[in-house]
Amino acid sequence: MIVDFPLFGAGIIYFPTEQSALRVFEPRYLLLIADAINQRTTFCVSNNLEEENQIISEVEVIEYRDISHAEQLVLVKCVNLYRIKSIETDTEYPLCNAEIITDVGLPPTIEELNELQIKIINSLSKLIEKGLDIDIPNFEIDTENRILSLWEICTKIPMTIDLRSNLLNSNDIGYRYNLLENYLNEINERMI
Repeated sequence: MIVDFPLFGAGIIYFPTEQSALRVFEPRYLLLIADAINQRTTFCVSNNLEEENQIISEVEVIEYRDISHAEQLVLVKCVNLYRIKSIETDTEYPLCNAEIITDVGLPPTIEELNELQIKIINSLSKLIEKGLDIDIPNFEIDTENRILSLWEICTKIPMTIDLRSNLLNSNDIGYRYNLLENYLNEINERMI
């Protein structure tokens, strides 16, 4: 199913369940945010406004605050991933036609998710010992939706842009799980 969305060219995309802040100052994006807030609708965030077939994040506004008369700080949460089919930029703000990304494969088991969490905690503990200033995240596995739990785990790990991109561009759940597991194993091996 193809859906129309307002499109914010933020230079980043988010994992489902990930929360982030957008600093909005361009007039067209201030209008986009105002419409999303007033109409209680979602919009999409993309890496750029030129590339069709890119993965984009559908986000909802959680909170917003005026920084000045011409700037806002907007807290958003990613609710889904889409692939752009077309982009229109000659409107008040950019619009896109997009198709939802459908995951394939079986989700990891609760035990596999728990093992990933243990590896994350161990990896981050070692990084903290080496001087990295981060906190150990709290985890809550949603046994009802293990796919979203895997995405949430992605939000807890510091990672390279390439790994982030590989995870977001794959709709194969098993592949995403293996990427994360291999990455955590590499971190642990480097720390020994």
